[in-house]
Amino acid sequence: MPPAPEGGVWPLVIVGCGAAGMLAGIFAGRRGVRTLLLETRPRPGAKIRVSGGGRCNVLPSVSTLDDFHTEGSRNALKNLLASWPLTKVREFFESELGVALKVEDTGKVFPVSDDAGEVLDALLSELAHVGATVVGGVRAEELQTLENAADGARFELSLTGGSVLRARSVVLATGGLSLPKTGSDGWGFGVAHKLGHSVLRRYPALVPLETKHSRWHDLAGISLPVRLSAHKGDKLLATRTGDLLFTHKGFSGPVVLDMSRFITGPGNEDVTLVAGFGGRGFEEWDTLLRQGGTRTVLLCLREHLPRRLVSTLVEVAHVDPERKLAELPREERRRLVQTLGSCPLPIDGDEGYRTAEVTGGGVALEEVSTKTLESRRIPGLFFCGEILDVTGRIGGFNFLWSWISGRRVGESV
Repeated sequence: MPPAPEGGVWPLVIVGCGAAGMLAGIFAGRRGVRTLLLETRPRPGAKIRVSGGGRCNVLPSVSTLDDFHTEGSRNALKNLLASWPLTKVREFFESELGVALKVEDTGKVFPVSDDAGEVLDALLSELAHVGATVVGGVRAEELQTLENAADGARFELSLTGGSVLRARSVVLATGGLSLPKTGSDGWGFGVAHKLGHSVLRRYPALVPLETKHSRWHDLAGISLPVRLSAHKGDKLLATRTGDLLFTHKGFSGPVVLDMSRFITGPGNEDVTLVAGFGGRGFEEWDTLLRQGGTRTVLLCLREHLPRRLVSTLVEVAHVDPERKLAELPREERRRLVQTLGSCPLPIDGDEGYRTAEVTGGGVALEEVSTKTLESRRIPGLFFCGEILDVTGRIGGFNFLWSWISGRRVGESV
């Protein structure tokens, strides 16, 4: 542990050296604030290194308010996102950090090098440039507030091994509970609650979903475009189109991860996910099958869907695959079209935080200043990144939130 500044008090201690914490440290350092960043892992930025299959999906190419979810004020979130427009965030990486970026067909933004290490090294280099100190392999145990301390300290932070730090300001950039192998353990949620903050129910988001029905397990390895809709009773909550991947446990792929929060989030116990296979809905499949003529059901569907999936879907629909389309009774056609274009997926659970890309819920937005992300309850305490109740869609949106909220804090300390 480096020696404390003169007087024994750090002006700023950031707990967590991930995406949000590093941005907070960079922008605080640029304003001349002497900063210490603490990271539980020996090396910082574990989530950056593993994101995008090791390529790091730095940003989305387009972003709107609808790409983010919060239980708090949508207007407050809108103002936060607008504080650093997407084009400016991209300029920061390309012009200021020197990381060349590219937009792929999916709309995701990656480094041209396809190397997450380049992004991390650029961030760490800038932290060093602004004079911030990064210490890895250090675990915070307890955070206490101080009153009227003679040295001006407002916080005392106890670390594993008995070390104690004093600070004027503290940033909790501790992440959530997702991907615990990267060091996320939810410590920050407990601290926030102990200090009087409301912490909304946490849940795994951007997570694969599970089913107990073996017929879907048998399709493991098949990937195809699907139109996926979330329904609550008669209400349509959202619709997304993207690739679905069948797994040995159930359903994964970008579109499933994107829609998973409608299943795992609070108040969603009676939500149903409905699939339109091949990216088609009920009406589109109906039109296509009416043009089938003398071809059999099996031959027609194999032109559009994987063979194993076709076998499963005709079984679900209770339709003879060798029957000619022109001879399909009305009721059988209806069942087949319903199964192809509006098939409820039987969801029995999810894979949990072990594989979830992000944690939903967290510290309520209403309890922080939306101009600074400083606690409304405890002066000098700031939050940024995944610990706050903001969750983005898949495709770089959660990194975007981390970059924006980290900068907001760094400029506000």
